[in-house]
Amino acid sequence: MSTGDYGVEMTDSEIATFLTRRGHGVLSFGGDVPYGLPISFGYDVIENRCIFQLVFHEGSEKQARLEESPTVSLVTYEWTDPSDWRSVLITGTLHAIDEDTPEAIEASEIFAEYASVAGLSVFEQEAPALHPEWYELEIEAMNGRHSPPLE
Repeated sequence: MSTGDYGVEMTDSEIATFLTRRGHGVLSFGGDVPYGLPISFGYDVIENRCIFQLVFHEGSEKQARLEESPTVSLVTYEWTDPSDWRSVLITGTLHAIDEDTPEAIEASEIFAEYASVAGLSVFEQEAPALHPEWYELEIEAMNGRHSPPLE
């Protein structure tokens, strides 16, 4: 465990525990003007990946950004007060999971167990105009930090 100017580095085990119980964060796409959105996810400890159900519609900004580049970052955090906080930052590549496959069923199970799910009411479009698809975030780098212990 190392300390620095900003908190204490989390172990891999601490990161995994945090991700499996957190279930939501902010997913950011690159570009001239970066694009970030709040999102639910399920963390798969066995495969070390995050599962998302991305919902697209006509003119979807997410879909346009993914077509430009599948490289994203995910941040999730918890803040109680200035002396009690933790955060994890993940970077990697999003990959679609083919519908009606055993992989899609597994993804849906991971998502159902670990994600903090939001309803479709967050979208302005009617449900028939929305197209949900499963994605996995292949993690290339992951780090976490938490507040130093009180002395």
